[in-house]
Amino acid sequence: MKFSVPPNILYMLLCFLLMDLINQIPLMTFSTLADIINEMNNHTLISHFGLEGSTANLSFMNSIITSVPTAGMLFSLFFIVPLADTKGRKCTVVYFRFIITLASSFCHLTSALFQSSELFILGQLLNGLQLPLRMFVTMMYITECAPDKYRGFASSALVFSDVIGQVIMYSVATPNVLGKSNTWFIFPLTVMISSVINFAMASRLPESPKWLVRQNRMEEAAQSIEFYHGENCCLNDVLTSYVKEKNLTSDDTISMKEVWENDTMREALKVLFSLSLFLLLDSGVVMGTYTVLLHKTAGFTVQETMNLNLVLAILFFPTRFIGTYIIDTLGRRAVMMLAGIIVYSKTWLMLSTQFVVYFVGPSTLTRIMYIAVECLSESMFATGVTSLGILFTCELFPPSARTSVAQAMILVTMGVNLPIIAIFPIVYSFFGPAYFFVHVFSQVYFGSYLYRHMPETKGRAVYDIIESMDQEVASRRATFIEEKTPLVRKRSSTLAFKRNSILNTSRTRALTFDHRLIPSKWDC
Repeated sequence: MKFSVPPNILYMLLCFLLMDLINQIPLMTFSTLADIINEMNNHTLISHFGLEGSTANLSFMNSIITSVPTAGMLFSLFFIVPLADTKGRKCTVVYFRFIITLASSFCHLTSALFQSSELFILGQLLNGLQLPLRMFVTMMYITECAPDKYRGFASSALVFSDVIGQVIMYSVATPNVLGKSNTWFIFPLTVMISSVINFAMASRLPESPKWLVRQNRMEEAAQSIEFYHGENCCLNDVLTSYVKEKNLTSDDTISMKEVWENDTMREALKVLFSLSLFLLLDSGVVMGTYTVLLHKTAGFTVQETMNLNLVLAILFFPTRFIGTYIIDTLGRRAVMMLAGIIVYSKTWLMLSTQFVVYFVGPSTLTRIMYIAVECLSESMFATGVTSLGILFTCELFPPSARTSVAQAMILVTMGVNLPIIAIFPIVYSFFGPAYFFVHVFSQVYFGSYLYRHMPETKGRAVYDIIESMDQEVASRRATFIEEKTPLVRKRSSTLAFKRNSILNTSRTRALTFDHRLIPSKWDC
């Protein structure tokens, strides 16, 4: 693939890369400035509530700080994310994220100036509001604007923001630099100033052309396509593709229940959730949450742990450029195969490390093995596999179902991660290696399913991908009915009609697609 991405797509990615980097700073404030936040909590308990700053009370305050973002995420998931369908992608991503970022950083700034934990907790709650917008709506906006052959690149290009944010915070938020009680206010102040500059940059981006087509605003959609695809693109072909994508369903919004009842979308849902669970049921979440504990059991000190994380983040940062290239060059299946080998190798190495730690104890060998585990973990990001979830949400489902699917996917992610994080310390205290057996078997199951059923979608129009899945599922169902249950042929026609009432197949789309929607002046 020649690197010929349209300039305005690169500009769009730059805007959201900066936006994610700005949001990464308040998200990491608590983890990098834990001692400073504890001092503020102690001051708040004594001066505001007349309570003693005991270990139990401080732990309760820290628990609130780490829990309120989840409440913000849930509220945003059900009340703000759906606005992407009614108000538009740009309104939700550019305007709402700017307002939320500005409000949360203002709360953190005032909490630093007045030593008020209440304001810091409010800021954490607001930070939670923008997480689903960052995880899903922003990525959906980008993939809907990018040309088909660059969707993979566009969806994976924002992975750099997390690494850059970590490098900045790990190097600057130390007691020797700005990590002090009288200087940490600079972080939220920087976020406020930077968010205003970033808003000025992002506000000139047009609305998603696919959303505009859904609203039948064809003139604006044509202007948006010219902006993102370049003036030399064939407007007729692109608009025709988008209209066909819109006409995949007759309803503007499809619920999760309707998605599950439809054969084709249920098949796509199984692929999407198998991918998500393959990556979730990995030691990565535990390693990120309990990084100090696991490093210490392997023989590292706390300072060595921090230094190792920083060095690995810097060393593996350039490798993330590989994923943005191969996801559109090699394809989704090749990327998943490569990432699967890396992830499964890491799972076995982690299990082996824990066996050595448990039966022999920490040593130079366990330190080397754990560094190898960390290197494999960082190598996984070089494949671009982490962007496949949002990519398949936008490629395997019609526009009217994407919000419902994304809500379900985020809820499943939260529902899997929370028990994993909560159960791990208990299991690990009895027999450390036992916990990692779950990953060994679960990844075989979900990896095998993906190998058999995961489609290749690189460079294809979304309507073509879904049409192909629809025909394949219908073919498999017809074969099953003929070979296994020949007496229910009448019922099979009823089931086919039920599918078509939700998802228009290629046979019915010709009747619903009005070619007069595309003016002749846009012909190639």
